[in-house]
Amino acid sequence: MTILTKEARPAAPDSRARETQATIASVSDQDFYVTRTYGVFHIPARPSSEACALLVVTPRTDALDLGDNHRFPFTISARDIAEDIIQDLEQHGIFVCAAERPSEEELASAREVRDAWFRQLIAEADEMWARGHSYREISDMHRRAVMFMKLEREWAYVPQRSVECPACGEQLRAGVAICKHCKAVLDPERAAKFFPNGPRDKSVPALHAPAAQTAAPHAPSAHAHSAPVSNAPGTHASPPPRKP
Repeated sequence: MTILTKEARPAAPDSRARETQATIASVSDQDFYVTRTYGVFHIPARPSSEACALLVVTPRTDALDLGDNHRFPFTISARDIAEDIIQDLEQHGIFVCAAERPSEEELASAREVRDAWFRQLIAEADEMWARGHSYREISDMHRRAVMFMKLEREWAYVPQRSVECPACGEQLRAGVAICKHCKAVLDPERAAKFFPNGPRDKSVPALHAPAAQTAAPHAPSAHAHSAPVSNAPGTHASPPPRKP
């Protein structure tokens, strides 16, 4: 019976891959660009249909200048680079995978870290808002946290662009299908899709186009006047008034 020492034991199937690359996983819905002396790295946002986004990191070579034209070359391992990249991003739910792909346990832990940090941001913003009701103290990260957690806060209000209804002139949010004031159909295609039984006879060309004002056809003139004529005996038609 042969006993293998630690050095003589066969390597794990993915050990070579771990030496030549490292994988960064992200459960964040935000893109990150990290700059280091050995390169610029883009950690993509998690796609809505995926559990995480992945970035594969490879080793880099560099050299120390010892003077007198002497340089000492060395290699930075992929794992060292990956851990250096995420050192400020772990709270966003970004981590270096133990293997080539993240495990379910790693993803669950990353989501817990991310959600805990978001709750901390929301509590921090609540406290700042209670002190002075100042929007200046609220950062985009605070707003991102409350939106991701699907909560409502007064300090998270984001002004939206409004447009003028071409039919009645009232201010509306951009992209509405039917004006809530005059019920004019501003987007016939969306109105037909979402409101099949809605108004159809009040369509206007476009939300940004001015309402056209045209006179009704065959409208009577302001000076026109007609008197009823009767053929009955003993009656006389009144003559039209004389123009001044």
